[in-house]
Amino acid sequence: MDEKNKVLVADDNEEFCRNVADIIELKGYEVEIAHNGSEAVDSARRNSYAFILMDVKMPLLNGVEAFRKIKKISPDTAVIMITAYEMERSIKETLQEGAFGFLKKPLNFDRLFDVIENAVSGRMLVLVADDDEAFCKNIRDVLSDKGYSVTMACNGETALEKARENDFDVLLLDMKLPPFNGLYTYLSVRDIRREIVAILVTGYPKEMSGPVKQALEESAYICLEKPVNMEYLISLLDGIREQRTRGGLGKRDRN
Repeated sequence: MDEKNKVLVADDNEEFCRNVADIIELKGYEVEIAHNGSEAVDSARRNSYAFILMDVKMPLLNGVEAFRKIKKISPDTAVIMITAYEMERSIKETLQEGAFGFLKKPLNFDRLFDVIENAVSGRMLVLVADDDEAFCKNIRDVLSDKGYSVTMACNGETALEKARENDFDVLLLDMKLPPFNGLYTYLSVRDIRREIVAILVTGYPKEMSGPVKQALEESAYICLEKPVNMEYLISLLDGIREQRTRGGLGKRDRN
């Protein structure tokens, strides 16, 4: 089978592995199983995978250390970390080091397949975070037609959750996003996704001038005023995609 359809599930719980494998196979993937971190690393040396689903707590070699070894063997393989525990420092570190995502057990399979779709799509991933649902949907529809994969978040908490689950290339962020504010959300997302490109938007340029200035000083890319000029936004994203294709902006390549 094509390596694009081969995946690895690494977990010391045999029943969990088999159940997950059965469900993922329904999507047309060929699933291999590893029951500890050492087996996962050995499998990654022998095979190329579309993605790896990796439990954090495993014997012999835990999932975090296995991820780090696999990252050296196959830097572009998407690794999705899973755990029954809340996100801890070690998991945060894997996200900072390039793990594609983090999901909590018991797995929500609809959410898992959304993450898998993003991981294997080859498209540039955009997170749109704005409490104006109509604005989010309009952005999603326009950008999807241009070949971007768009995820929506209507509040800061959801934006952070999505950023943990997916390795987004671009964050399009409203600066008045509740329940925090845009600056807090941006800094929190960037703390785990250090190479994300943040495009800020605001309908209140004077009121938000201070937070916008601070975000730009903290490496946000640009701030756009609402209503957003869609042609200009698309040109910005196309430019970011082109730079990343050439290895710029510090992110691994995407097609």
